[in-house]
Amino acid sequence: MESTITLVLEIVYDILLRLPAKSLQRFKLVSKPWGSLISDPNFAESHLRRVNTSQDNVNLLRVGQIRAVTGPRPRLSLYSMDSDGLNREIVKLDYPFGDNLRHARILGSCNGLLLIDTESCAEYFLWNPSTGKYKTIPPPFIQEDGEFISGLAYESTSRNYKGIIVSHYVSGPSSPSHDNYGNYESLCYRVYDYQKNSWTSKDFCEFSYRIHTSSTAVMVNGVPHWCVYRRKLDERNDQNYAQHLRLFYFHVTYVIIYFDLKNENFKEVELPMWATQEMKFDLGVLGGCLSMSLNPHGSFTEVWAMKEYGIPESWTKLFVISSSFGKLRPVCFPTNNRNKVLLKVGVKKLEKWKKEGVEKWIIFNLKEEITERILLLKNDNWYDTYFSECTYVGSLVFPEEHQTNHEELVDEFCTL
Repeated sequence: MESTITLVLEIVYDILLRLPAKSLQRFKLVSKPWGSLISDPNFAESHLRRVNTSQDNVNLLRVGQIRAVTGPRPRLSLYSMDSDGLNREIVKLDYPFGDNLRHARILGSCNGLLLIDTESCAEYFLWNPSTGKYKTIPPPFIQEDGEFISGLAYESTSRNYKGIIVSHYVSGPSSPSHDNYGNYESLCYRVYDYQKNSWTSKDFCEFSYRIHTSSTAVMVNGVPHWCVYRRKLDERNDQNYAQHLRLFYFHVTYVIIYFDLKNENFKEVELPMWATQEMKFDLGVLGGCLSMSLNPHGSFTEVWAMKEYGIPESWTKLFVISSSFGKLRPVCFPTNNRNKVLLKVGVKKLEKWKKEGVEKWIIFNLKEEITERILLLKNDNWYDTYFSECTYVGSLVFPEEHQTNHEELVDEFCTL
């Protein structure tokens, strides 16, 4: 009889590992042993391993600053959508950073944790939206203007989280800091160490790339990736500012880079053999694979994925979508469903919708080649001035100094 009860409880334990993080938060109230077990960092890590393996519980988080057409000052908006429940409406979330915040930006997503900055980089947070836990971390003191790339990653060997920010600022000829050629360029490169709770300033010479558009890293195999560009060797400065600007923006080579967590440097991922040097693309992750989306002629979006990471010959065309929406960027597949894809509408269309107080994502059926649903985020009396989004997994993890005895907790749970 005792062995049967133990077996049943072990089955219950296995079931708990399969549940979404939000549900587990409620089940902590069932009993003290349940609460202790679910709160245990070792249980959280086991739950995360299963989530990452099965790619379950993927969510889309969207943060923005909204202003009233008339009336009060700007306020922060925060929404989440479960990719496994694409027929549900977008859910507004509470945020723990204070009621007076007007600005926030997502800088990285890793293991269900988000790196967020607020109020013009004055405060930074590491936050788990599934559990509500967060920690205030020091700001990196970077150049606020210009473009940037950023990310959050986990270094498994040292069991440490690291944040990465590179800021790229270029001023115009009217700037008091410009040089004789009509421009001033600044690179700022910082790496955050969670265990030390501090940022390290890196030599800008260690970053030999330039940033075309600000972006948050896409995570593949736990490693952050970005699309950047490097200048061609034959580029020259020209006293004619207009000509210099043309050379600066068009004579470039677009590349995919990733951050080596152990050595804290950047390396490149090989592009497909057919990729041209000046071809622009967006990065993403689909089905656990690094993906790139192109909009070569404006009338359709072409999506490729690297089926075997690090093997350039494994780049495979996944699908092509012809659409009146213009440029589309794949965000994720719904859980356990490769026949549908969630896409974000491109910037040009989005600008029009933002003025109307509407933001849209599209759910496209790849098998039947039809748009099944358009998700709307509409505010009749509000409009967006800035927003960003990212995907994250629902997890229980949060870096903790205190480690409990996991075996004792399991034994206590199994002897209820």
